[in-house]
Amino acid sequence: MKPLYQHELLTSFYLWFEHYLLDKGQAYKTYSTDFYHYSDERIQNKVVFGSPYKQWVYDKSITSAQINPIISGNNGLIADGTSGMTFDYENGRVLFDSDFSTGTNISGTYTVKDFNIYISNQTEESLVTAGKYKTNSRYGRTLTYVPPYDQATPATFLSLGSTRNTPFALGGFDNTITDINAVVFAEDLYQLDGALSIFADSVDVLFGNIPFTNAPLGEYNDVKSTYATGYDYYNTASTIGGEQYIVNDVVVSKMSDNASKKIPVDLFVGFIDFEIHKYRFPRQS
Repeated sequence: MKPLYQHELLTSFYLWFEHYLLDKGQAYKTYSTDFYHYSDERIQNKVVFGSPYKQWVYDKSITSAQINPIISGNNGLIADGTSGMTFDYENGRVLFDSDFSTGTNISGTYTVKDFNIYISNQTEESLVTAGKYKTNSRYGRTLTYVPPYDQATPATFLSLGSTRNTPFALGGFDNTITDINAVVFAEDLYQLDGALSIFADSVDVLFGNIPFTNAPLGEYNDVKSTYATGYDYYNTASTIGGEQYIVNDVVVSKMSDNASKKIPVDLFVGFIDFEIHKYRFPRQS
């Protein structure tokens, strides 16, 4: 199946949401830590060293972030491309070719999102009651790598809700209205209120269309080679497609203290409900 409207909307919204939170809230931190070797059966042709934090920042429009991690080994800095070195931004790790020594002492400096961001098809209720989340090491646990592919908090889970087309002009020109829901898991009330405040003020913001095939991360969750000079949200959203979506309405709310006591996660929970408008010809091939 070819990428369709909802595929492109979700890709575009995810990348806008990520950038808006990082930019408006400066919701990121830079760390210098050791890395830890482990095996990953999904990529047996690579040597893996994981950091204690997941979801590194890769958007170079966040100018104060360390988007090109600085990696050191036994003999000092490791130059880009050495032993096939590549970065898995999603899982917070560095990958080398299979002949790289697993006994190398690896350390590095990199920038991490305050909130990991995930696409989900679960209901708000199931997300809240599941409680099966890892935590990034800012919680104070013993520093080691975060297991790959596991979801780690603090985090925000995005999901598509209902979509409907309403007539807007003659000739089949419709307003496509889509509800997108976000469940926010924060480590404290300050962090939760900050995230909710940022997006409560996003009403009437426009964000650009980024086609599904132009998502910035590739096979190993590294920045795709098509972004030869690095991924820049502003440039990508404004030059690819040229179409825009409108954040028509936003409603934010928090889970009460009484309700929070009944969930199996020691986190502060909030909800953001977006109504996204897009004017289009949905019946054109």
